[in-house]
Amino acid sequence: MINSRKFKRAFSMVTAIFVIFIMSSLTVLIMNVTGKSVKSTTTQYQKEQAILLARSYTELTILYLIHHNRVSNNNCLEQINGVFGEPNNLYNIRVDIKYIGNSQLLPNCSKNITPTWSVTNPTGFDSAISLVIDTYISYKDFDDLTSDRNITLYRRTVQKL
Repeated sequence: MINSRKFKRAFSMVTAIFVIFIMSSLTVLIMNVTGKSVKSTTTQYQKEQAILLARSYTELTILYLIHHNRVSNNNCLEQINGVFGEPNNLYNIRVDIKYIGNSQLLPNCSKNITPTWSVTNPTGFDSAISLVIDTYISYKDFDDLTSDRNITLYRRTVQKL
């Protein structure tokens, strides 16, 4: 005859082990989902920050170019570099500027995209200068700071000056 008291203890032990296994499996699943959610939020935050920086630096570049006197300085503004953030949250910013227009209006500009026609007395479209502004924002992933790989966001803007 089987001792019912020992049988009840053994059944309780098996039930407890089974419940502990189920609870630990659920805990691992919840931690996994939480970790992926945090990584997704961090990635989205960094991308939004880079988009805002690209927009801000493009507008800053246009402001600089409006007030930059190409004739008296004897040069054209062709690149702007910047850094944003703390050492662990660093965004490197590079803005490249190219000029489009009549070469007579753009003295000493090495990054000049001139039209194929030549105009001696510019009027209308030929008297205007346009800009091609390429903005590059590069940053490291928060979750992988030891890697040498950077994420780069690129924005191109065409603006009439």
